[in-house]
Amino acid sequence: MGSDRHYIAELRREFARFLESGGKVHTFRLASAPGTLIRDIYSVIFPGIRFPLFYARFTIARMAERIDLSVLKVPLYRLIGVRIGRGVFIAADVIIDPHFPELIEIGDYAIIGWGAKLFTHEWFDNTYRAGRITIGPGAMIGAYTVVRGGVDVGAGAKIGAMSIVHKDVPAGGKVINRSVLQ
Repeated sequence: MGSDRHYIAELRREFARFLESGGKVHTFRLASAPGTLIRDIYSVIFPGIRFPLFYARFTIARMAERIDLSVLKVPLYRLIGVRIGRGVFIAADVIIDPHFPELIEIGDYAIIGWGAKLFTHEWFDNTYRAGRITIGPGAMIGAYTVVRGGVDVGAGAKIGAMSIVHKDVPAGGKVINRSVLQ
């Protein structure tokens, strides 16, 4: 395990298959030494040309995040691979994960509120996890909400401000972060 080249190569092949497959979530574990951890993660998820492409996408995503006008930011997010439908509104300060923007699909007329975050990846306890995010047509994602990779938000669903969405929300469903609203 760890930074063993054969193990890393196998993880890289499995991860590439996930990206091509349309699967919902993929995880892998690394037990790398602290000095090689980031290098090992990046060698699995960004082999070869994917590494400089990540930094190009990162730069474009950061520019889009800073733009207040949705009509200007939507084309930038599309440029980096996010599939965005017609009439989508993306508010200011929204963060769309530049690691794997191609894993995000936002349906027609969805609204993504101020400061919301759509994360396609996470690292915790030596486990890397990547997942697709689908936001259905007409769904509303409230301000400062976090949507975790591997989540489907159904058509017309409503997510209240400052929510953490870690599991699927059915079409027409509602999520309210009650601790914030009490």
